[in-house]
Amino acid sequence: MKKTFYLVLVFMLGLVLVSCAKKPDDREVLRYAAWNLGTEAQNNIERRMIKAFEEANPNVRIDIIERPMTVDENGNEVATEWDAFFTAEAARGAMPDVFQVSSNVKAIEFSWISDVTEQVAADEDFNNMPVDIRESAKYNGKIYGLPQAMFYFGYFINRTVINEKSPTAVDIEYGITFDDLMSAAKKVAKAPVSGGDGIVGIDGVGSIYQWLPAQYDDSLGWFTHNADGYHLDSDAFRTAMQITQSYYGTSATNHRDYVLESTGVYFEQTQNDFWNPATRYGEGSAFENGQQAIKWEASYNLRNWLAATKDPNTTMPGLFGADIDFIGTPSVTVDGTNVHKIPVVIDYIGVGNGTKNKDLAYKFAKWMGFGKDGYTKRLEIATQNPEAGAVNFAPIVQDEELTNKYFELYPTLTEFKKIVTSHQGFIIESLGKTVPNYALSRWEGKYDEERNIAKVLDEIRDGKVNLSDVIVNLNNLINRYFEEGKTKLEGK
Repeated sequence: MKKTFYLVLVFMLGLVLVSCAKKPDDREVLRYAAWNLGTEAQNNIERRMIKAFEEANPNVRIDIIERPMTVDENGNEVATEWDAFFTAEAARGAMPDVFQVSSNVKAIEFSWISDVTEQVAADEDFNNMPVDIRESAKYNGKIYGLPQAMFYFGYFINRTVINEKSPTAVDIEYGITFDDLMSAAKKVAKAPVSGGDGIVGIDGVGSIYQWLPAQYDDSLGWFTHNADGYHLDSDAFRTAMQITQSYYGTSATNHRDYVLESTGVYFEQTQNDFWNPATRYGEGSAFENGQQAIKWEASYNLRNWLAATKDPNTTMPGLFGADIDFIGTPSVTVDGTNVHKIPVVIDYIGVGNGTKNKDLAYKFAKWMGFGKDGYTKRLEIATQNPEAGAVNFAPIVQDEELTNKYFELYPTLTEFKKIVTSHQGFIIESLGKTVPNYALSRWEGKYDEERNIAKVLDEIRDGKVNLSDVIVNLNNLINRYFEEGKTKLEGK
């Protein structure tokens, strides 16, 4: 009897242990690598997006692939460099199923990324993006990188500075012409009275020759690039460079009182402390200190700058209580016609080469990027959990409901809303991610024994080198780098 009771007890205990044992995790696994995930303890909006995807797809588990830590030359522990990490993963046949793409060109060249042309063909969300955005990572007729986020380059305005601190209040709106923008900048600038309390009118003139040619010639993009190569020998580039030069060199004196770069150049020339930007406008960022009316930057700064306007303890006290907005780049008049194109910066996400379920990987990549459902969830998380971080990019898919939800979070951005809802002409700035050998063509390529391409362009801008003396050689050189890079992608 005791033996029977003992056997029953053992059997019952076994049943309890079996019932309490953890069920095997038979979910389909996708491996994901990204640089914007923060730490697990921070639980930022990106990690919450991953969790939300798992909840919406209970048969799927997302495994985050962390980059290994290494020790640098100073003894500091740092994450492995992004490309080195992928090279190692690819070598062992373990590319992530989905990953953020630092360079589409490199990802294609080394076969890290999958062609998703079939997946996007029937995707309504994908086809509701502007064509030049959705096809910005198209090579040899195939789509690789998918837009994850899109930001705009152009000018921020601080209406509080313009209306309350400047000597003359002016209206600066989306669509303003280049000439009117510079005129407004001159009107709102103010010389210091004491203690660096001057007002900067505008900055960013050093970028003019990169975006302005595309306004004068519709066939050109950022830095005159198009499918045929670069066109620094074009009339559009010559005109844009001449305008840029007017704010540098000996011409800086004409704009020293309202253009920040011209102020700096003139101070270097004269060493007159009255023209020292730090003396005139204080140390640090004049815009973040509330001492600048118009600021050249990308729209991804909206997150931190808008947060500063509402935070009395912000590290940017000059922005607390300020009314700021974003107007993009100004328009120009060409042959009597108003032309207006705005540069955009695109972050990409890709499906890893060798993924076992390309459709599922695409679904997750879309969720973390351009997709309407994912973006809707992103707004929901940001609204309910502000500590997770703000949504710092507007929707890419052209959808009125989605856009309205985004701007409900930021009701003061009236000019930026006009760009997002109605603007059509764009200039793709993200050439480093999409154009072969862009870094060589734009900066690093060797021009002669002493100078690289960036140095020569600076010397042209500063009036130290005549554009006409170098333009043929310079244009041929940067196109040679471009063609060499294209060759590496043939057959991909």
